[in-house]
Amino acid sequence: MGEPCSHEGSEMNDQTLKPSIKNRISDLIATCDFAELYRKYAWKRDVWQNGFPDICRLERGTGDAARAGTLSEEHLKAIARWGGLPGIERIRALAPIRIALFEDGKVARWVRENPENAIRVLGDQIRGFGPTYTSNLLRFAAPELFGAIDTRIVRAFGAGDTGHLHLLDLIATPVDGRWAILSGQQGWPGEYGTWTAILSYTAAELNAAGQPCPHPEAFISAGLRERGIWLDADVEMAFFNYASGKIQNIRRD
Repeated sequence: MGEPCSHEGSEMNDQTLKPSIKNRISDLIATCDFAELYRKYAWKRDVWQNGFPDICRLERGTGDAARAGTLSEEHLKAIARWGGLPGIERIRALAPIRIALFEDGKVARWVRENPENAIRVLGDQIRGFGPTYTSNLLRFAAPELFGAIDTRIVRAFGAGDTGHLHLLDLIATPVDGRWAILSGQQGWPGEYGTWTAILSYTAAELNAAGQPCPHPEAFISAGLRERGIWLDADVEMAFFNYASGKIQNIRRD
């Protein structure tokens, strides 16, 4: 069973955000129902009515392995299968993957202070994964601090083709019929730190406002969530659903 997640992640990193970004987030909170956005998140079998079963399974398995220092290629492939990444056979990783995400059961200080450095540490050890899936690994390992960043989010909130709500200095690029976040762009991985700060700030605001997250009961009984408390990964799911409504892309690339 996964260990209970602290919601300290919702209090991290907001000091790194520009006031203009905080204002845009406040406007979103005022105009959007984040609980409903979370509830309507859908990815393959993962719908709220089913209890987000695959997300629950991946959080338990990945989180336990991250705490035990046993993250492996098999964890990467499980996440890749969940996301629909083509070419899973090309994924390679050191065994075990060496990253000290936790200290004394909590997210390590070095990760909290510079989340983008976790991307760098993983990038040196993994091949065939890319920015989106590397962020997914972190999201499943430590949902109290991390959320995934994918092309829907970058297209809706980055300097992308929709220009809807500029929160991130990233772009998504069409590659071989799919959208991709290219790791060579100037904003990567630094803007993943910004994304983490956005999620932390939004979670803190929602929790302070007494707007509970409607977690499926399975997450609470598994010790993955405290009832009603938003973690960063929960906010990311709401943002993903919001972004999905703003673009026409139907694949999670």
